[in-house]
Amino acid sequence: MQNIYYLIPVLFIIIILILIILLHFKKKSVLKKIDAMSITQKHELLNTLAEPVGYSYNSRQDIFVARQDAPQKLFGYTKFYDFSAPYLNMVFDYETFYFDYDSKTWLIEMWKGQYGINTGCELGIYYADTLLEPEEYSTTLFHAVDAKDMLEISLELNYYPTKNTLQSALSHDIGYAQSRHWWLTIFKMGLYTNPKNIFVNTSIRFKNYFMLNQFLDSFEKTLPDTPYKTNGLTLYFTFYQSTREYSFFKKMVRRFALMSCSIYCKLFGFLTRSYSNSGDKLLYLYYYLPFVVRHMLKSKSDK
Repeated sequence: MQNIYYLIPVLFIIIILILIILLHFKKKSVLKKIDAMSITQKHELLNTLAEPVGYSYNSRQDIFVARQDAPQKLFGYTKFYDFSAPYLNMVFDYETFYFDYDSKTWLIEMWKGQYGINTGCELGIYYADTLLEPEEYSTTLFHAVDAKDMLEISLELNYYPTKNTLQSALSHDIGYAQSRHWWLTIFKMGLYTNPKNIFVNTSIRFKNYFMLNQFLDSFEKTLPDTPYKTNGLTLYFTFYQSTREYSFFKKMVRRFALMSCSIYCKLFGFLTRSYSNSGDKLLYLYYYLPFVVRHMLKSKSDK
């Protein structure tokens, strides 16, 4: 009987060795499979994976952007989304701009920060069913604008690796997106960045001068120290600082979430170290650890 007990550690070691060998051969098989794929095949598969959660893959810039038919459009916007984000490992700076136009209260909101293992930015356009009083803003569910009310938007996502400064020589470009949209986004997978080191060069083309001026009234009140310029109906500005203040508890939650994001990014980088391109990294995990990819894509669609 005692001899059986002595065999248990040996059997355990043998099982571990077998698993290591199987995983090694699986890794070699996955690497070979990805390397044999054409750029077109990779692009099509990545879009197949991203489409159900509302995104498409831009292979030229190696970024993910939101689709116009993203399922997130059905849920609109409410302040609860921003409140709950840090508890879901999404830590971002954001600003809300409310203004009245065409018998409705509109909301244009911007976000920039760390979304799990993704560095990213967003600009969303929403409106209420009617005109609202300011005290109603925080309790109202805003709807994504209809196709006829989408605006031409451009976002250029950049970051500084060490400090929050607007010295362009030190910045790193992440991606650029331009579209007539209700929710334009840029997400770079596998990159960790502190939100305060991110800046977003932004442009919005409004329908007419009245709409532009209505928005500017809100913009100047919300970000009084942020410079901007206009060219016709198009407004240009850089979103790089947030005026929001957080309680001590919320600051701790955000710090803990950022620490978690940093760890996840490092783990993602380690597991996918055979590739430098985030698209290839995602495909590697898709074939090697498919359950991880399902979780990652689900997390990206939570917001």
